[in-house]
Amino acid sequence: MSHTEPTDLATTKNSNSNLMSYMKLMRIGNVFTAFANILMGFLVVQADHGVIGLTADDLGILIALLASTFGLYCAGMVLNDVFDVERDTAERHNRPIPQGKVSLAAAKKLGWSLLILGILCSLAAGTNGVILAFAVALSVVLYDWILKQTPIAPLAMGACRTFNILLGMSLAQSNSAVVMGFSQHHLIIAGSIGLFVAGLTWFARTEAKVSSRWLLAFGVLIMSAGLYGLAMFPRFVPHPNHLRLDKDTAAMLIGLLGMLTLYRCVLAVIDPVPAKVQAGVIGCLKSLIFLDASVVLIVSDRTLAIVTLALLLPMLIIGKKIRAT
Repeated sequence: MSHTEPTDLATTKNSNSNLMSYMKLMRIGNVFTAFANILMGFLVVQADHGVIGLTADDLGILIALLASTFGLYCAGMVLNDVFDVERDTAERHNRPIPQGKVSLAAAKKLGWSLLILGILCSLAAGTNGVILAFAVALSVVLYDWILKQTPIAPLAMGACRTFNILLGMSLAQSNSAVVMGFSQHHLIIAGSIGLFVAGLTWFARTEAKVSSRWLLAFGVLIMSAGLYGLAMFPRFVPHPNHLRLDKDTAAMLIGLLGMLTLYRCVLAVIDPVPAKVQAGVIGCLKSLIFLDASVVLIVSDRTLAIVTLALLLPMLIIGKKIRAT
């Protein structure tokens, strides 16, 4: 018995180390922002019909959509490292593939498998769900493979987030639909958060070194535009009586969150050292869940807003062990 215990302990430690390496490869903490997008989008569509809460059938579709975004988001993170393997080997030795903790072949297999999983899970939401899952998958692959080093990279990243929110809204069948069953307020919510993420991507482009104040300021300006759009969405809801907060209160809530979020970014513009830029980036990533919870609070039950906000807890806990950027 005494001879096997050290071996068992070593095996357990190796298993834990391997699991941590894969979680690091997937940047697993950030996936909770994608979960919040899906939950928010789903609840917005429910609220359009005056429905507060989730039935058993609704819950099944929601779980499938959460599984879909898990596959798509984590695939994006893994394939990012797959396509960046040469750069990471030269510049970022702490990533799992250059460290030798995860082989390149295993990372490729995992990334493409997760992408397929994400698309398959979207089948539960019908044709719109599959179309939007494909849109997310295509945006992810194009960003990781080709667009990341181009000037339009932030727009591609914003598109990934926009399509992900629309994936959560894929059951929408509005009488005032603009496209694919989506009404104006659906598109404004998804597009505004996508614009915020595009601005964040511009802001974070050179986070590892002293950044250009002009680039940082431009990122803050784009994020501000996204926040303004989000604050305006209640004015385009077809049935204002379904809102839980009035339009002005909703706008003030988003505005307050925007100020609390962007002040770290403004500090980074003033003193663009890596530590302050990275603090601004991490603060904005966390704020995505706050923004989603705020939208839920505006259109749905406060308990569901708290459930959405609670997704921040695992993100913060995992963030202590695994870097978000």
